[in-house]
Amino acid sequence: MMRRRLAGVALLLAVTGCSGAHLPRQDGTAAASGAPAARPTTAAERSLLYRAEQELQRACMTAAGFRFWAVPENPLPQARDFPYVVDDERWAQRYGYGSVFQPQIQRLRRQDPNQVYLRGLPEQRRRAAVAALNGTGGREGLRARLPGGVVVGHSTDGCRVTAWRTLYGDVPGWYAASTLVGNLSGIRRQRVVADAEFTSTVPAWSACMRTHGFAYDDPADARAAFLGQDSGRQRAREIRTAVQEARCAHSSGLAAVARRLDRHHDRELRREHHAAVERAERLRAAALPRARAVVAG
Repeated sequence: MMRRRLAGVALLLAVTGCSGAHLPRQDGTAAASGAPAARPTTAAERSLLYRAEQELQRACMTAAGFRFWAVPENPLPQARDFPYVVDDERWAQRYGYGSVFQPQIQRLRRQDPNQVYLRGLPEQRRRAAVAALNGTGGREGLRARLPGGVVVGHSTDGCRVTAWRTLYGDVPGWYAASTLVGNLSGIRRQRVVADAEFTSTVPAWSACMRTHGFAYDDPADARAAFLGQDSGRQRAREIRTAVQEARCAHSSGLAAVARRLDRHHDRELRREHHAAVERAERLRAAALPRARAVVAG
């Protein structure tokens, strides 16, 4: 099985914990009960909800006597994630595999104003700030059961929960649904790279790469060669390799197979977890007017 490594970057710039995860794509499948499927929220609407959450957390933290800065949703928009194979030749010509972004990511983390603020607080005050944001825990809290049966939890208080309550109302329902659905993208990617159609196409990609002087068994091997500890030191070769990867992705058919399988497993996972997908989308849709009011001030 092809080893799964991601080419993109994940920016964890929040103080701690995680915000409501984005939902996977929707295809309008009708609910099992016969009710019309919830309209899928758009990327712009999800961004609006994200900004509203951030603003509500800021206001809540201010009321609690602490400072809080809204975290940009996408501080490096030019960075992209290619979970299966780099298939954009123009992007590869400019960024290679994206090693150029790693110093920027590290700098963003160091300069994150929330982290800088926390580091500057006395220990007792710092603990109080984290508790104000994420809650104080306790025996009974929010629960979400992930695919596979693992149960995760979150406190029922704190400014994150306050923001969820203001926007979504049904905090337990929102947490359970959005947490489960937020994990589906990773499962989808695992299923794609394990799919027999994908694994049977990878050798054609590898043969294409070897023909052009790049000996890699699969895209993950090529990616790892340039995104490891010494990333950025072979910039010219990184770009040449990534450009050839994109060309071979198309000529071998791997890019097309990956896109088709990604859509297929997305539909399958949403059918398997239809109730959670529907609940999360309906709660998002209902929250949009409140989010607009929050952002408008």
